[in-house]
Amino acid sequence: MKPFWEDEYLNKEKSTFGNPSKEVKEFVPYLKKDAKILDVGCGDGRHALYLASLGFQVDAFDLSKNAIEKIDYLKQKNNLNIHTWVCDVLDYPFRYSYDLIIVHGVLQFIDKTKQPQVIELLKKWTNVNGYHVIALFTDEEPIPDDLKDVMVGVFKNEEIKDYYINWKTLMFENKKFHDEHENGIKHLHAMNKLVVKKIG
Repeated sequence: MKPFWEDEYLNKEKSTFGNPSKEVKEFVPYLKKDAKILDVGCGDGRHALYLASLGFQVDAFDLSKNAIEKIDYLKQKNNLNIHTWVCDVLDYPFRYSYDLIIVHGVLQFIDKTKQPQVIELLKKWTNVNGYHVIALFTDEEPIPDDLKDVMVGVFKNEEIKDYYINWKTLMFENKKFHDEHENGIKHLHAMNKLVVKKIG
């Protein structure tokens, strides 16, 4: 069964996952004006479109062709400069280092055995004094039935902190929340949010 968001991405006028997240908006003032940003698993662009509208250089990729087609439509409609690709994070061909990498709602879809290499690669391609903004699902709530086939790498609470021992933690949040989607699917999720800075 395909994930619910694939059909929702076909609606070009409504954001599947809502507005830009609070933690992304709050850390915009920390970025230099010419900051280069990578949005990993960008979905239909709630962060990429917002950051491009502020004038930042944004690269964004997602495994979903529907998601990237939607971003391409919206960036043309709003005259925004975003470089987009259809790509799996495991195959992403890094060419540049970034001042900010957003990994929002992505890591839990990566097999546990491959998560360390992905996170280390993202860290490697981050500039000194650059940031990671991360949100991921934890096992404090059961995986919803409709996501069990794709949510193969759910984290333990605070596990993500272990990957960033040598980075400066600016924000950490453990939360639970309900969400409901257009097709009537309802979820209860447990989530960790982390904002960290790479120090020299």
